[in-house]
Amino acid sequence: MKIYIIRHGQVCPNDFFGSADFPRCDIPLSDVGIKQAFCLGNQLKKAGFKGKIISSPYRRTMMTATAVSDICSVGIYPDGALREMFFSDESANEFSGMTLDELKAEFPNVADNAVLSYPWWTMHSDTNEEIIERLEKFWDEILATDEEEVLAVCHGASFYGTICYFNKKLALGLTDDVEEMADYLAERNLNCGISYIEIDNDGKLISAKLFSTEHLSNELLTSNSNKKPRPEVVEKQ
Repeated sequence: MKIYIIRHGQVCPNDFFGSADFPRCDIPLSDVGIKQAFCLGNQLKKAGFKGKIISSPYRRTMMTATAVSDICSVGIYPDGALREMFFSDESANEFSGMTLDELKAEFPNVADNAVLSYPWWTMHSDTNEEIIERLEKFWDEILATDEEEVLAVCHGASFYGTICYFNKKLALGLTDDVEEMADYLAERNLNCGISYIEIDNDGKLISAKLFSTEHLSNELLTSNSNKKPRPEVVEKQ
């Protein structure tokens, strides 16, 4: 199985957070984010990707997934396990995410057989340990399937939980400290960067390549509102 792990494209500026057009925290991609998403889709098409897209049900991740879906002609499966974290109980209770029917109405590339329980988020703040536990369960279930390729469209938090999972499971050689890992990824996990992990049928690592941004121009190297230098690629065989 080959697993691609992607953080969504750049989001709109902070002044969108109070927009009446979008629920708080569920804001769309910026123009830069849309460009990043299409660069991502073209790169994955070049790599021959024809697998399953699993996306957080947030608008910014679904927009990113849709760009890839349009270019690679594959369906999208929303999954709440890949959702963003909440930093406070208040923000969790204020959030209003889309139902599956609403997602299908706004994003026609959602697969006909997709399922999504509602609400798909927690009503309280998340700790790093809870994020890791959530992603461990998600990836255990994915690895038990016969999928050949999977693209996970994540947020910073779900990308973090995913890398922690595979670092522990496959000995990727990254830090084992959960706080250090958060800081480590914050400098390297850019919008629409590509990380992939390939494992054999016995669950053993074939290869991994993390933080690739060769498909993005210098102007598209961002971590949301912040410009970032091009990160060094980490490879493991």
